[in-house]
Amino acid sequence: MIPSSFLQKLILVTVIGLVYGNTFLNAFHFDDIPSILEKPWIRGIDKVPQFIFSFFERPLVILSFNINYAISEFKVWSYHLFNIIFHIVATLLVFQFVKQALGSLKEFSPQKSIAFFSAMLFALHPLSTQSITYISSRSSVLVTIFYLGALILFFKGFNTWKEKGKKSWNFFLGSGFCFLLGGFSKETIVTLPAMLFLFHFYFISREKPKIWIAIYAKWMFLLAIPLLTFVGYKQFIGGGLLSSSSAHLPPTTWFLTQTAVIPFEYIRKMFFPFNLNIDVDFPILNDWLVPENWLGIVVLGLFMFLWIRISTRSSDSEPFEVERRFIGFGMAWILLTLLPTSSFIPLLDVAVEHRTYLPMVGFAFMFVGGLGYARTWEVFPASSFPKTKLVHFCVVIILLCFSMGVMNRNGDWADEVTLWNDAKMKSPNLVRPYNNLGEAYDKLGKYDEAIIEFKGALKINPNYFFGLNNLGNVYGKQRKLPEAIGYFQRALEQKPDYSPAHYNLARAFHLTGKREEAVESYRKAIKSNPYFEQAFYNLAYLAMQLSQFDEAIINFNKFLAMQPNHSKAHFGLGNGLMMKGQLDLALAEYRKSAELDPKFAFPYLNIANIQMQTKNIPAAIENFEKALNINPSMPAVHLSLGMVYHQYQINRDKALMHLKESLRLNPNQSKAESIQSLIQGLENKQPT
Repeated sequence: MIPSSFLQKLILVTVIGLVYGNTFLNAFHFDDIPSILEKPWIRGIDKVPQFIFSFFERPLVILSFNINYAISEFKVWSYHLFNIIFHIVATLLVFQFVKQALGSLKEFSPQKSIAFFSAMLFALHPLSTQSITYISSRSSVLVTIFYLGALILFFKGFNTWKEKGKKSWNFFLGSGFCFLLGGFSKETIVTLPAMLFLFHFYFISREKPKIWIAIYAKWMFLLAIPLLTFVGYKQFIGGGLLSSSSAHLPPTTWFLTQTAVIPFEYIRKMFFPFNLNIDVDFPILNDWLVPENWLGIVVLGLFMFLWIRISTRSSDSEPFEVERRFIGFGMAWILLTLLPTSSFIPLLDVAVEHRTYLPMVGFAFMFVGGLGYARTWEVFPASSFPKTKLVHFCVVIILLCFSMGVMNRNGDWADEVTLWNDAKMKSPNLVRPYNNLGEAYDKLGKYDEAIIEFKGALKINPNYFFGLNNLGNVYGKQRKLPEAIGYFQRALEQKPDYSPAHYNLARAFHLTGKREEAVESYRKAIKSNPYFEQAFYNLAYLAMQLSQFDEAIINFNKFLAMQPNHSKAHFGLGNGLMMKGQLDLALAEYRKSAELDPKFAFPYLNIANIQMQTKNIPAAIENFEKALNINPSMPAVHLSLGMVYHQYQINRDKALMHLKESLRLNPNQSKAESIQSLIQGLENKQPT
């Protein structure tokens, strides 16, 4: 007995929670670092810059990260929780969408239970793990939610209008709003208008394909004009259709390669989700005549031929009409939703598993059709064994295997070492797994292991600038500065605008006493990356050392615009302002610094020094004492307090005590002799 709809949904939610429950403590990975941890606009909604409202910056994804930061800052659990919740929502929408499609074919009396199994397949398919466990892939899940929401609302409104003659503008407006939100999530939403026609063809229209095309061709053409205009403008004039488009492959090479990626990587893993990999090693195909190159075209051509045959041929009997329509629609869904990333638009990576999350909805529809066909097979012709129960049993076994596959794959994502060790094993000829594994070891302080991996990457590609920079960074941490500088310079020879290499080179120059060269390198790092926070911070402090107070103030302010709660930056800004004679402004910065970090003693010291200049002696003494309460081992503060108590004849005993403590803490200070003389004078003087 199939449980009720509510119970089915509850089971779906529970199962997803169980299989993805082992991801809550998984680390940030790869693009998570630059996209989340290093972006200032993630740290609160008030930090969202104006450009976030651009269609191509995925503002809804960034907004969700803002909310995560508001909840847990950079504690990873809330980020994973959101991804799991979004996957649950997407799964429930798949469940509802399949039911809606089945309802449109009610005259064929389809089995309603298969909606539950198709949603379960979508929920537990191991190929989707990268979209859920990899936090930066959230955009794939969000766009799927709004894609499905738009379709469900549109056809709910369409059916309300068609069957009941009621106004349904609220559904159409809701659908349009989902389309807009999908655009704020990921650019693949552009295929949605075409999907509206496909759903109508497979599940609403009862016309033959030729008749249907004749009726709706003009509407599809009118819809295509603004869409193609928009795509063409963005791709050829507006800097690229997809914001991540940074590959150097020509469109023809990309297209040829994708004709093999679709059948041999994406569709294969839908049916056989094995050898999952964050860094797929798929060859670049650029010769139309080589057999292994056109084999992909042949297989993809067969897939499309089968799709056309299924979509244009009516079944001999009505019981198979549901299966035919579901399989045809599922195949069309896969092809259409892969089109933005697997056509003529080159991207950085040839094949990426999270690109299949939205296409997996099509696979769920194919599963519905396949399940319907399976129920008609005569497995035991001479037996009365219930075929439906046997099919359901086999499906349950498959889903259990998928569940174990998901949990096992989530284990690979536990931390960066396990993830990139797995990638290196599966893609031994790629440089990135070696490099990223080296970075993982570097973060753990395992520098020898990191060096081995970086050199492994450079053995594959000696000009790999990421590896050159990272190897230099490790040598820098080992204080092998000449070697570090050499690798940074080699990295910049390969990529002159690579900001991390400029930054690391600046640090190395600073440590070797080449402060002017360090300043120039910090400036180049900032020029290449206007949001390089640490470069602003380091440049500001270095400018202070060089008495370049105006530049120091400028860079501290730029840093604080991104990190407003950084206590030491406020302190540094206060120092710059004090050196410029802007005492009131400096005082405000010192107080802000002390407020943000009550255990930071130096702001109180400088507050007291300013108050001494303004002759506010009681307040100065109070702040000197606050500094000592935090850190009693500050000889300069003891000296200042001793001099205040002496010069203003406030308390001879306290003056003696603080002067002696200053000398004890730092017996070799420049004023040691004069302090000792003052102590002797005070000791010889009779108390008043």
